[in-house]
Amino acid sequence: MNPIDLEGQGFKIAMATLDTGRLGVAAQSIGVAQGCLDEAVEYLKERKQFGKRLADFQALSFMIAEMATKLEAAKQLTYRAAYMMDTKQDITVAASMAKYYASEVCNEIAQKALQLHGGYGFIKDYKIERMFRDCRVFTIYEGTSQIQLMVIGSRLLK
Repeated sequence: MNPIDLEGQGFKIAMATLDTGRLGVAAQSIGVAQGCLDEAVEYLKERKQFGKRLADFQALSFMIAEMATKLEAAKQLTYRAAYMMDTKQDITVAASMAKYYASEVCNEIAQKALQLHGGYGFIKDYKIERMFRDCRVFTIYEGTSQIQLMVIGSRLLK
């Protein structure tokens, strides 16, 4: 494309770049969330209290089920946005939805996974401690969660 044709298109180009970055953050978020879920499941299967595996306590199994369900929803939003990008569709809303939901869910899953580890969750010997700290930035870069809500809302109300 001729550079002259791009004159005055800087904002539009920057926004398109953000769409791709937001999709990347969503993918990172689901990856870390999956890691947190996997660590929590493994821990609950191994750790015993009161003569039972933690995995055998119904309330804890409900937490795992909720975490897995929200993670699957985040994956589907992310996969949909990726498909739309691959098929050259406008992904602004889809990427913002995926980034918003996946990053928020990642933080929620990390917090619950840490909670399930109890005091061990804060010990650097456990992976969950690092993942809990690492995921916080996902709600910030490529536009905060509040910016994603602005993008989604403004596009829907156009």
